[in-house]
Amino acid sequence: MVLRRRAPGGFTLVELLVVIALISLLMTVMVPVILRFMSGRGLAMAGNNLAGFVAYARTEAMNTRQIHVLVAYEEKTAIDTGGIYQVEAGPGLALFRINPDPQEGEAVITFVKQLNFEAQVGGDVHFAAKWLNAAPKGPILDLPEQANEKFEGRYKIGIRPDGRLMVPEDKPGYVLDTGKTKGIEADMVVTDDTRFMFVDFNPATGAVRRTSPVDAEETDMQ
Repeated sequence: MVLRRRAPGGFTLVELLVVIALISLLMTVMVPVILRFMSGRGLAMAGNNLAGFVAYARTEAMNTRQIHVLVAYEEKTAIDTGGIYQVEAGPGLALFRINPDPQEGEAVITFVKQLNFEAQVGGDVHFAAKWLNAAPKGPILDLPEQANEKFEGRYKIGIRPDGRLMVPEDKPGYVLDTGKTKGIEADMVVTDDTRFMFVDFNPATGAVRRTSPVDAEETDMQ
């Protein structure tokens, strides 16, 4: 009897080349999709943090019964906290408590907290330059003169003790509902230089609404 040895199992060279080619093709297609998805997630996370930060600011204003103000910092800026240390804010928002009638030894402006896009979100999330250049940066009537002078030249949103927002030149209703998400009509615009997210604030309720990340070519923000 002649015994035949069974050939060992495995792939031929041609089969391996086909598998490698298919994997390369899938990687070529999927990598841009994954990168685009991750970019959008970072910007969406910034939107979630922004909404949470505004809610926190309103709670602080109502709990302390004092006016607060949210100030936009487009670049890293050292903020004097009134203590023994400084905070480096930006790009993002910083929250300050305003005491219009300070007693002896009390400060008119007190730093409370900040939302730093780079530190808390990661990536290159910042305010859109075109929006920031056009955003109103004048004084807010309900803020004391010292506060308006300190934050002169910066976009800011005041918060009344009842939680209502003082949004500069706010448009009636939500601009996002009108489809105007390609320009500077929104109350705030943030970007990661690839996509843009348009944000609107409701002055009466403090609600924050924002779009999904919008590709740069679908806007006129550049």
